[in-house]
Amino acid sequence: MGCKNNSDIFNLLQLEISHSGHVFLDATWQCINARNPFSRLYYVKSGNGFLQSGSETTKMRGGYVYLIPADCEFSSGCEELEKIFFHISVTVPDQYDLFSKVGRVCSLPFSEEDYTTLLKCYLSGNYLDMLKMKMIIYQTIVSFADTYQFKRFPTKQYSDMVQKALIFIQQNTRINLSATQIATQQFVSESKLRKAFQDETGIPIGKYIDNLVYFKAKQMLGKKHLTIGDISNSLGFCDQFYFSRRFKEKCGLTPSEFRRSLLLP
Repeated sequence: MGCKNNSDIFNLLQLEISHSGHVFLDATWQCINARNPFSRLYYVKSGNGFLQSGSETTKMRGGYVYLIPADCEFSSGCEELEKIFFHISVTVPDQYDLFSKVGRVCSLPFSEEDYTTLLKCYLSGNYLDMLKMKMIIYQTIVSFADTYQFKRFPTKQYSDMVQKALIFIQQNTRINLSATQIATQQFVSESKLRKAFQDETGIPIGKYIDNLVYFKAKQMLGKKHLTIGDISNSLGFCDQFYFSRRFKEKCGLTPSEFRRSLLLP
């Protein structure tokens, strides 16, 4: 009996933390109508604050963890607040981020004991503590998925050709990546690949690549150690000035302006 090998999908289902911190906030902290390419996790120990998305307002208080999904527009503020925060991306081959379609702020209880453990791991810098911290975050994500029934995003059943194309695009995301290159890599005709990709994903392969390039650019701008030149080179642009011009045309802000909007805790 054959056994389907899902190791490629497993390896691409990964958690990445682009920014994090342990902070004490006051009334000067506020965020208005933000929309980020990553999800935010707020583990709150004490204080009072709010998260507003659409017409729904969620009160923040100690003993809870809050998830603000990727691409969810929100505003926030507080009187005072102690929290550990993480900007995370959970990518899968057929979506830019696992939570990008959730569209609402979610919350779950998180005990003071668990907060103390998480903070100890976060401040440690020890490899094993970092691994334990990552496991806590993974468990938090799974708990949100179970509680809020994110299972409505099951793995889609794509043909082998389209699944391999999605994986190849994720692993080789560049502005100059073409359908011809992907078809050649699979030894199939370009027209066959284009038709199958459009039929199964609902989006032309060129548009999927283009959208993914700018989505990854937004994620990378959330990493303070990467220069705009680094990001431009990584994504295959001829130079950072062309990248900056194209980014502003696509996103409405320059890369520098967009970066400043991402780094709020």
